[in-house]
Amino acid sequence: MPGGSPPAGHPPYRRPTRARRTPPRRTPHTAFALLGLLALLHLPTLRHRGDQCGKTASIPRETIRESAGEIKRATTYAQRQFPGDQCPNLSFEVADARHLGFEARFDLVVSFNALHWVPQAADALRGIRRALKPEGLARLRLVTRAALTSLEEVAEEVRREPHWSGAFAGFKDPYLRLSAEEYAALAESLGLKRVSLSSESKRWDFQTEEAFFGFCNAGFGAWTHRLPEARRRAFVEESMRRYRAVIDGAFGERFVFHFMQTDVVLALTGGETSVD
Repeated sequence: MPGGSPPAGHPPYRRPTRARRTPPRRTPHTAFALLGLLALLHLPTLRHRGDQCGKTASIPRETIRESAGEIKRATTYAQRQFPGDQCPNLSFEVADARHLGFEARFDLVVSFNALHWVPQAADALRGIRRALKPEGLARLRLVTRAALTSLEEVAEEVRREPHWSGAFAGFKDPYLRLSAEEYAALAESLGLKRVSLSSESKRWDFQTEEAFFGFCNAGFGAWTHRLPEARRRAFVEESMRRYRAVIDGAFGERFVFHFMQTDVVLALTGGETSVD
């Protein structure tokens, strides 16, 4: 066992008599993270340079609302929590994931469960490719299409029903509809190479109808903001009923959210990379 005292009965650890090798000096790395907000394309972005400042960037859930103004306020909150004079290597910005303006700037790009809310996947991947240094990596976690009908696909079915369609004229599906393989293939077609790709079916059991409604109500903002306040609950409840029929038929379940979680690591085509 590394560290601590030796197990009982063992002699004390002895310090080696030869000089320790000094580890090579490493060039500070730069990283860029997409911090996604549900159903929004304008995503707060995190950039940091060099050593970490010893804090974890966190934006309380109550500061986040479904509007660009609230995103800016949440970003301002983060900037105040981690001011530049205390964390000079950490900065927060509001940007559009489809129009990232960085050129060969980062060793690492990270996105955690954000990019499935950017159906213009090619635009986001192009920006990520341009942002990477030649030896850089992109580590992306997102939800991808599975064989089972998803909750978001059910919402799309419901909004096309005659009694809802009038409120959705000109509406575009806000969700990514690619499988893991299709997403990786798209990245490769845009000058990124697949370093690794893995997917795992996940399930969140909300136990009660009330808890599941709260989750669906929060996640359906891209759809319900098109509806008057008085009709929003009915849209969510109809979508829930239809989705429950899907999971009841497949698994005999009622208040469980199923999704396919995918992790993909990408690098620049031709770049020298290593995955630690």
